[in-house]
This record gives sequence, C-alpha cells and structure tokens, in this order.
Amino acid sequence: MPQSRRAIVRRDPAPPADGMSYLRWLLKKGARRGVALGSAISPHQRGRAAARVRALTYHRFGDSRHDPFCVRVEDFEAQMAWLAQERLAVSLAELEAFRAGRQVLPADAVVVTIDDGFRSLYCAALPILQRYGIPAVAFLPVGQIDHVRTATSTGGSSAPEPHLTWEEVAALCRAGITVGSHAWTHRSLGRMTMNEAHEEAQRSRATLEDRLGVAVTAFAYPFGTRADFNAGTRAILQRCGYRCAFTSQHGAVHAGADPFVLPRIKVEGAEPLWLFRRLVRGGLDAWRWIDRTLWRLQEAA
Repeated sequence: MPQSRRAIVRRDPAPPADGMSYLRWLLKKGARRGVALGSAISPHQRGRAAARVRALTYHRFGDSRHDPFCVRVEDFEAQMAWLAQERLAVSLAELEAFRAGRQVLPADAVVVTIDDGFRSLYCAALPILQRYGIPAVAFLPVGQIDHVRTATSTGGSSAPEPHLTWEEVAALCRAGITVGSHAWTHRSLGRMTMNEAHEEAQRSRATLEDRLGVAVTAFAYPFGTRADFNAGTRAILQRCGYRCAFTSQHGAVHAGADPFVLPRIKVEGAEPLWLFRRLVRGGLDAWRWIDRTLWRLQEAA
C-alpha cells in the first residue's frame, strides 16, 4: 500500500530548501504583491485581449515555512474551489487545441500543472483535484520515481519529501491526471550536450509510455529559465515526439503561440486568495520582465 495521504502533510520547521533568507522571502512576497496590484490599473491589463490561457505551476503541498515551492493544502483547496466556481480550469488537450486555433476557451482559463513528482501530489493534491473536478498535468523527473530521497542541487541534503512511486503514478493516471516529462534526472537541458539532452528527453518519454500505457506528448524544461532551453533542445523534443514544452517564464498562452516555449505562472506558498485570483487574471504576467533580467544577471555572473 502507498504511504498514507495524511502522513505527508506535515509542518516542516526547517529552513526553505533553496536557502532563501527570511529577508529575501519578504522582499519576494512584497514584489509579487506589488506587480499584481500594479497590473490591475495598467492600461495593458484594462485593454488586454480576452483570448488568453495561463498555465499555473505548483510543486509541493504541505506546511513548510518560508518555502515558496510549498503551498498549504488549505490554500490549494481554496484555489481549486474558486477555479471550479468560475469554471476556469481546462485540460492540456484543450490548451493545445486553443493554441492551435481549433477551440475557443473562456477568458483567463487556466491549466493546472504540478512539477517534480513529489508524493504530496498524490497524498494531498489529488483528492482536492478530484473533489472539484479540476484537470491537471503532472510533469515528472522520471529517473526519480520510486526514490524515497534524492540529493538536492545544493549538495548533500535530502529532498524535502519522498518522490512518487510507480504505483502512485499509475493511480494518478487512472484518476485522470495527464502525465508529462520533466526529463530523466531533472537537470538543465540547455546546459548539457545535445546527446545528453536527447537521452534525457527520449528515455523519460519512453519509460513513462512503457510503464503507464499512455501517450506522453508534453515536456516541462527543468528550471525553465532562458538558459535551460534553446533551438537545439526544441529540435530534440520534436524528434522525440513531444508536441509542446513549458518554460518557467511568466506570461499567458495565446492562439498561435510557439508550442515549445509556452510560459507558465508560478503559484507560491503563503499567499492570499486575492493574489491567486489576480495572477489567474494576468496579475503576474508582467513578472516576465523580472525573469528576463534575472537570467541576464545569472549569465553575467
């Protein structure tokens, strides 16, 4: 039997997994609120085109303090309840049809995506998604499935929670969750050789399809900054049979958008429902300028 769903939802008093200081945490939260509030009065937002869809990105669910990648279960339920009430949640297939110009969707429709394959997706998020009839996409680093603990990018310390087992991934599929690839080892495709990137993309897709018996056509670039994807990685994903790929660059998907550089909006922990409503309506689309600036600074360092 899989680990009980209740067991994974816990309070973690440890510092955030990425080492974010409390001051940095406060500054980031203030900046996100400022961008969201400022967008409400911007001429661009008042006159924006209605035909846009946003992909929301989640990672983990629980009570970790000051961890932007972990959303409280109570907050996630409130968010999903609101999406259901507003009838804004759509499937990956619907987003693809909209992007290709084959389907009309409600203004500000969203696709819920959940990265990294942590067990709280199954234990905490899945019951809520089922309760409110919300379709979702799970992007999995396939080589980490069935790993109880894995090393983090900061070196040495264990991951914040166990990864999914294959039994749990199969249960997600049976529950209607769409499965996509988040590569094999969750390393940046843009920072490895093209042969390595091909292995990451091909092996992850083939393993998912063989183990689950489903078609896997969507990919999410690990990390998703501008350094993590390029023309070479696009060509590789196309050769491997993917139809679309998501970045972590903020913004909305519009009809005719490039299917291999689709933007997403990150949903962070410890944020109020009004901010979630704002980001669904485009309140954090402008964060893409920060994405671009940070990428340039990282490359210059």
